[in-house]
Amino acid sequence: MDLDFLKKVKLFQNLTEQELITFSSKLKLIKVKENEIIIKDGELGDKLYILYKGKVGISKKITMLDEEEDRDKTFIVLSAKDCLFFGEIGLLESQKRTATVTANSDCELYTLTHKDFMHICKANPRIGFRVNMEIALKLSHLVEKTNSDVLKLTTALIYALR
Repeated sequence: MDLDFLKKVKLFQNLTEQELITFSSKLKLIKVKENEIIIKDGELGDKLYILYKGKVGISKKITMLDEEEDRDKTFIVLSAKDCLFFGEIGLLESQKRTATVTANSDCELYTLTHKDFMHICKANPRIGFRVNMEIALKLSHLVEKTNSDVLKLTTALIYALR
């Protein structure tokens, strides 16, 4: 387990060294080949992913007026050097995934299941509180960005319809 890397992940930045060791004991390292789908939009998921090595693309299906079929549109590319995590809602409860995540290169990821996270939270409420706060902050920033995007799109639509 690469504790130096995990210390850089925002999710864990408020944990003590011992808390990080406790938390990391439940993480599993997986390897994914380039172009392999890690998370599929609409499928149920109960895992958090921490990108350790490689790059992934996050995409959504979009419908174009001049095409019969939906197609994936990549909205963001994440790199391991940024010490990022995704799939955090799966830690809170098993929910449908809201995007597809595909490996843009061979990747290594740490994963944590909902069940293991709940075990950590029950045994170490302080760890659970701190990690849940980081998840809440990330989600609040995403909601803020989404609200801004909806406002911009609504404004553009109004102008387009005039």
